[in-house]
Amino acid sequence: MKIENKIILSGFIPTFIVGALFSIASAFFTDAQAGWSALGGTGLTLVFFIFGQYVIGRVLATKPEIGLGVAMIVYLTQLIVLLVLIKLLRDAEWLNGQFFGIAILASTLAWTLGSVWVMANHRTTVIEPITPDSSKNLKAD
Repeated sequence: MKIENKIILSGFIPTFIVGALFSIASAFFTDAQAGWSALGGTGLTLVFFIFGQYVIGRVLATKPEIGLGVAMIVYLTQLIVLLVLIKLLRDAEWLNGQFFGIAILASTLAWTLGSVWVMANHRTTVIEPITPDSSKNLKAD
């Protein structure tokens, strides 16, 4: 399995679990609107981060040298847009803004922790090719 797919899956699973549990708990302990709002926040977060990881994966496949910069820009943009959406939709009558915002924050944290966990445990084999010039240096030592 490619690392991009592992990162998407490792972010999707904990985010989905956290979002589903929070949505069910919100609906059970408050009302259906809170549950739907939490589910919407979780879904929105999943769409944002899956799309962002797809973009980062495409950039790494074509131009790996700019991968870190693109990853930082994509992640920062996602967080800013999500925070703006929380701010704009917190007073919407058709949405429980508090549960929507909490679901987005919890989902973002779950995605980040899942992605960091898989990257910390992923082993990348790095092989440096030996050129004729470097082999002369090895024999001289």
